Formats: sequence, structure tokens, C-alpha cells
Amino acid sequence: MTSILPILKALVGPKAPAMQPIAAVIDAVGGATIEDSSGKHLFGETTGPSRVAITVDGTTVGWVNAGNATAAGAIALLVSHLAAGDMERRALSREVLHLYREVNLIEKLSEQLAALLELESVGKSALDQARRLIAGSYGDVFIVEPGGAQLRSIASFGDHVPDVQDFLRSVLARGVAEIVNDAAADPRTASDASFRSLVCVPLRATHRTVGLICMTNTDETPYAAADLKLLNTLALQTAAAIENTLLCAEMVDAVRDREQLASIQKELDTARTIQHSLVPRVFPPFPERTDFEIHAQMTAARSVGGDFFDFFLIDNDRLGVVIGDVSGKGIPAALYMAVTRTQIKTSALGGMSPEDCMLEVNRLLVREKASSMFATCFYGILNTRNGEFRYCNAGHNPPQVLRHADGSLESLSETGGLPLGLFDGRPYVGTMTQLRPGDSVFLFTDGVTEANNFALDDFSDERLADVLRSVAHRSCEEIVMTVNNEVLAFAAGAPQSDDITMMSLRRR
Repeated sequence: MTSILPILKALVGPKAPAMQPIAAVIDAVGGATIEDSSGKHLFGETTGPSRVAITVDGTTVGWVNAGNATAAGAIALLVSHLAAGDMERRALSREVLHLYREVNLIEKLSEQLAALLELESVGKSALDQARRLIAGSYGDVFIVEPGGAQLRSIASFGDHVPDVQDFLRSVLARGVAEIVNDAAADPRTASDASFRSLVCVPLRATHRTVGLICMTNTDETPYAAADLKLLNTLALQTAAAIENTLLCAEMVDAVRDREQLASIQKELDTARTIQHSLVPRVFPPFPERTDFEIHAQMTAARSVGGDFFDFFLIDNDRLGVVIGDVSGKGIPAALYMAVTRTQIKTSALGGMSPEDCMLEVNRLLVREKASSMFATCFYGILNTRNGEFRYCNAGHNPPQVLRHADGSLESLSETGGLPLGLFDGRPYVGTMTQLRPGDSVFLFTDGVTEANNFALDDFSDERLADVLRSVAHRSCEEIVMTVNNEVLAFAAGAPQSDDITMMSLRRR
């Protein structure tokens, strides 16, 4: 709480913006003085017999002396309120700084780890970044040996390796990051008196834990939630790099020289660039249109993903909306996504019905098939003039219709056909629903309903339905943001295992 003292001094400084209301209240009650917690005079000339504490979050940070208890209490309450507000603003600034550090960490670490192919180099790079941002006397990166029974250190710093094997096995078994700020009181760490605090985060890649990253402190400074969040961010990048390194070790005969590795990195950069350029990123996309509203968001599980969405005006009265999910992840899925999205839009802008568009795109994908990939897809056309919404569903999650009149929720029929790219010659069937003014359609990929928490529970269709009912009358942006926030809260920091894409469309 020591950081509150400078805030109190700043509040009652001669040039502080808050001095005007404070001085006005002091003048109104006939005078008073303000002191810091040690009794040092800060402001005011007239004192009195009544002394009331200025408190912030239950801690006394100063005193008010006035002629009576009521006056002293009023001034103390005002100063406490202003100090609390200043504390909140500073906390927000720190949070923004923390987010900047986190983003900067991801950028720098991603660049470093992308060029590393040795486990020891990956671990050292991760620890170097950790030491710049998180206090630590010792640090280690462990990987799980084949069989999962043993942990092996691949990088460390400090002149001592703490004896915390019981703690490490506990974190590894639970798969949940943990902080211990009193090592002597925890039976898993009490055997080693060389340190006081410990923070440990699992290195979780895709569906398995590949190791742990740990930091220990010998001084009195405890680890905080912000430290854990930063280490979690670093751990996600490190785990992916370790998994890639292990895979590369198995493929060393095929990718021996740096030219081949540079080619892989170039493909990744190209895929990322293509994907970012294809997905709409400016909202509202049609500010001049008042007859409909649309908002969308996509969060890839990796640098590039296989989800896609798009929307476009076919003519003045018809708006096309597309959402899809390619099987697989990474560069191949991103490239397949780019091809699929382009073919759908090209066919759709030619004026085809949803079912004819799906039939044509499927024919092209099967004919040019170069892999075992396929894509689920939903394509709909909203007639903004009369509210007809014609669509075809190629094996995708059925969108949900939010009815404005009564707040009810309807699942669109799964009428359509097989996912795109599997078999040629199979028919696709279209159907139609009516959107009345105020009705909206929520489209999504299975990354929403299948988002996991650390217990590996799914977010589920039922939870999604409950959230949508609660926001049926909100804007499209609010609907997407609320669902996204609920998924994040449910996951509670668990690694994202699949791309998450959502789109909300409303007829105004």
C-alpha cells in the first residue's frame, strides 16, 4: 500500500486538479488540515479537536483534523474517494502497460523461437525473456521425457536448482499454473529453504503438456497475478516452439539445411498475410446502409487458422454472408481456406443461389483436390428489402436466429449437403427463412461451442443458447463481444485449441 502515499501527496499538492473541490469543502466547514499517515502536515492551516482517518481499501493513508467530527469525516470521505479514483486510474494505466508488454513479448518471442530448432536454445530464449519481465533468482524450463514419467531441464539460470520435484509433478498432473508465495508453508516446497516464492506454468501445446517453466525468488517480493499472466503468455509461445522442435527432430532427414527452414517460415508469413487480407477487418463495413447491421470476429488458435468468414453486396437488395471451417490447422488449412473463400465469393457474385454456389465450389474443390482436407460452410443471402434469408448449409454448425419480437431463439435447418471438397456429384439443397425487422442471425464455428476449460469441459450449444437469449435485443457488435467474453471466462485461461469465429447479422 506504500504506493498510495505519493497519490495522497499529489492530490493535495498546490497544482493538483483535485485541490479545488477539497479546498472548497475545507473552506465551507471553517478550515481543516490534512496530514499523511505519519502525521506530516500536507495541507490546510486551521486544525481542530476532531481527527478522522483517510482510508483507501481499508488502509489508513492520512488524517483530517477539523473543528468537529462531521466536518472531518466529510473531508476524509472526499479525499478517500478521490484517492481511490486516482488509484483506479493508475491501475488501469498499469494494466494497459502490462498488455503492451504482453503483446511485445509475444512478438519478440515468436520471432526468436521461429528460428530455433534446438530444445536448449528454445528454453534459453524463453528464460531470457522471462527474466526481463519477471523477477527471479532461479529459473528452469523442463520438458516431459518420452513416457511422461520424468522431467528434464533444458535451460536454467541461477546457481542453485531448487528441490521442488513434488511441486513440479503436482502442477504437471493438474495442468494448471500456480503461485506459491510462502514456500516454507507448502509441503511440496518446504524441503528447500533456499527460496521464498515460486511461480510455475505448464507448457501446453495442442492437447498435451510438453513441459513446465518455473521461476523462484529468494527475496520478500511475492509473485502477483500479472506475473502469472505474463509467464502464461510466454509459456504458450514456448510450448508451441518446443512441440515444433520435437516434430522437426523427427523430420531432420527431410529438413536439414537452413534454406528449407527459411522456406517454411516464408510459407507461414505468406499464409498469414493472405489470411489477414481476405478477412474483413473494418466495421461497420457499409456505413451508408441503414437496412442491415453486421459484425464479425475471428481468433486463430495458431499464427494462421482454417476458419473463414466473408460478406458482400451481390446487388443493392441482396447481402451474401459466408462462414466456414477447414479441417486441420496451420499453413495447409490457411491456404485451403483462402482457395475455398475465393471460389465461394467468385461464384456468389455471379448471382448463383446458395445451393448452386455450394454445388459449384464443391465440384471445383474435388476436381483440384490436392490433399485430404475439406471445409464445412454456410452460405446465406439476405434480401434486405423483404427479409427473405435463403441459405444452404454444407455440413456446418447451424446458425441461430434471434427473434426480436419475443427474444426467442431458433436453430436454422441443417438443409444443405456434405462438407465441401469430399465427394462430387452429390446434390445441395437450399431453403429459406423470414427475418422480420429487428431479427438477427448468429453464425459461428465449432471453436465456440467446443472451447475447453482446464477440466476439458466444452462451452457447449446449451451455454451458447443461454448467452444469445440474454443479448437478443443488443447490437450485432455487442452480441459478438458478449459471446466472446463468455467463452473466454469459461475457458479461464485454458489454451485455445481451435479457431473461434463468429458473425452476427441483423435486419433493421
